[in-house]
Amino acid sequence: MTLLKFFLLFALAIWVGGIIFFTAVEAPSILNLVADRQLGGAIISQSLWKLHWIGLACGVVYLVASLWLAQLTEGAAKAWRPSHLLALLMIGFTLVSQRAVLPAITLLRVATPTPAVQAQFQRLHSWSVGLEGGTLLCGVVLLFLTARRLN
Repeated sequence: MTLLKFFLLFALAIWVGGIIFFTAVEAPSILNLVADRQLGGAIISQSLWKLHWIGLACGVVYLVASLWLAQLTEGAAKAWRPSHLLALLMIGFTLVSQRAVLPAITLLRVATPTPAVQAQFQRLHSWSVGLEGGTLLCGVVLLFLTARRLN
């Protein structure tokens, strides 16, 4: 049972910590150090793509460990508890960003820069930031709920 609790917290720590590191350290550092905006954007997209895969794996680990722990401690998996819904929302935000927003941004990065392309890029970038922010917010709330549950 202790191992399941560890996996719950470990998965959340990696996912939430990764988002915080990416948004507060990595992306700003790349933008400050790489003079070529195209190259900087490509590096950031690649990093975000990898972060999303890590997040999706962490989401699956969290859900499996949480359901299993609930089954062992409460006699039922309780699939629709708030913590599970938050984890599913985080996975959903990540999938939308990974499968819809990032590919569209990648296409715009190689397009001829016009005002319309730049406006579309800004719109998609705002969506990307919003989805990451929503994932982070859900993750912080989920971390609180998980800590309270394990207390």
